[in-house]
Amino acid sequence: MGAVSNGCFSSVFTSPLENEVFLKEKSFPRLLVSNKFLKVNKISCRKSESGIQENPTSNRSSKNNMEEYNIAMKKMMRSPYEYHHDLGEWILGMNYTHITNNLIVGSQPQKPEDIDHLKQEEKVAYILNLQQDKDIEFWGINLQSIVKRCKETGIRHMRRPARDFDPDSLRSGLPKAVSSLEWAISEGKGKVYVHCTAGLGRAPAVAIAYMFWFCGVDLKTAYDRLTSKRPCGPNKRAIRGATYDLAKNDPWKEPFESLPDYAFENIADWERNLIQGRVRGLRGT
Repeated sequence: MGAVSNGCFSSVFTSPLENEVFLKEKSFPRLLVSNKFLKVNKISCRKSESGIQENPTSNRSSKNNMEEYNIAMKKMMRSPYEYHHDLGEWILGMNYTHITNNLIVGSQPQKPEDIDHLKQEEKVAYILNLQQDKDIEFWGINLQSIVKRCKETGIRHMRRPARDFDPDSLRSGLPKAVSSLEWAISEGKGKVYVHCTAGLGRAPAVAIAYMFWFCGVDLKTAYDRLTSKRPCGPNKRAIRGATYDLAKNDPWKEPFESLPDYAFENIADWERNLIQGRVRGLRGT
């Protein structure tokens, strides 16, 4: 699909393996890396059956945290993907994917140097953080140092927390998160980096909801386009639920929970206009 004026979809949609090679060394996990740089600039989260080995230099606490997190991910998201926080010990501490020309979805920045990379290499002007405080504390991230570096480099840091592995929290938080994302993209000052912890649940859900509500495509198209580039397991029902909440203009409307699974996978033009107005109305809240 060619470029469009609002930057929703463009020629950026290519094969996730295009121009990439696998680096295979005994001392490294099996990673997707750039031909030009020894860094993760696409996605380094692999299916659990792929046999990735943990970095042998990781401490026991980090390993225990990753195991605990991945167990919760597989249970709540029914996803075979894993988050490897310890990649940051020897390589750029993020994994991310370009979704459009101005939208990147990825994992949490772990240190100020990650902010420098996003600014210098990816021309990021906004960061939208979907983590709760307890998520950041769990991984031992110094958020203050990251926010400080954002200010120093001219990146606008925004937060719209949602509870991890909680579809109801995601559903209720999506409108405000998409409001921040849509505003940042509309400003046109640079790319927007949207992240949660692993970049596999909350962050891609926000990006998909944005594409669904503002880019004129149905939910399946938005979902398939993102997940074909970044394999992940965002909760589609939460997006449908948030769509229902925003489009509802009748207090006697049938409850969402009683609707069939395909309900609100698509919306009429008047519903999209209503949703866009209500989402834009959340700016500054």
